[in-house]
Amino acid sequence: MKKLILSLCLLAGMSVLNAQSPSYLDVKVSESLERQPTSMEYHLRVNPELNEEYDLDRDFEAQRKVMRSRVKEQETQLKQFLETNKVKYSENRDENYAISKEEMPFTIFKIKVVDKTELDKLLILLRQLTYVEGNIGDKVFPPAQNDEVQLFEKLFNKARGKAEKMAGIMNCSLGKVLEVEELDQKDLDYYGMVEEGSYEHVYGLQRGSPLSSTTVLSMRFRFEIIKK
Repeated sequence: MKKLILSLCLLAGMSVLNAQSPSYLDVKVSESLERQPTSMEYHLRVNPELNEEYDLDRDFEAQRKVMRSRVKEQETQLKQFLETNKVKYSENRDENYAISKEEMPFTIFKIKVVDKTELDKLLILLRQLTYVEGNIGDKVFPPAQNDEVQLFEKLFNKARGKAEKMAGIMNCSLGKVLEVEELDQKDLDYYGMVEEGSYEHVYGLQRGSPLSSTTVLSMRFRFEIIKK
């Protein structure tokens, strides 16, 4: 039975090669491109601790006064620290965006850095302080046009290399590209995931630097195959 099915498949394949419509191979490929930011902001704010001698349930207003005073004092200290160390910054008071009047207003100190090396130096400096917390803010990336061309070239070369190997096994030569289609992640099946070696690559999860932006693109190329 298996021999019969195999024979029928081979006959069907030969009939396709001999048909008037062009024979073709479909190849699905996926590639990623990582971009590094050209500049970024580091957002910094004070993080005052609560006084243990106050009970918030019984003395809420008194506690708020202490916290406001401590925030103001530590923000002044932070400004002096940054200016002493020649760190340029801008201020953004977030009280205008508060949901409730009960929220404690803080100043966000925005510090611009150009790359990871400069960011690491800033963090080493800031770790001297015990009353601040921070996070990465806005990141600026170079224009994507050149990166897209590079990504398309990688996809095409990868797809053509696979198609040439498959055509050689079938004793055929590779012709022109008949069709190109961009794929959604759902169009990549289990075999695609095995081939790429990881679920992260297929589903576009970030694997490089946490500061970078990773673009994942998947495409289907249909190549003409010509019987020798």
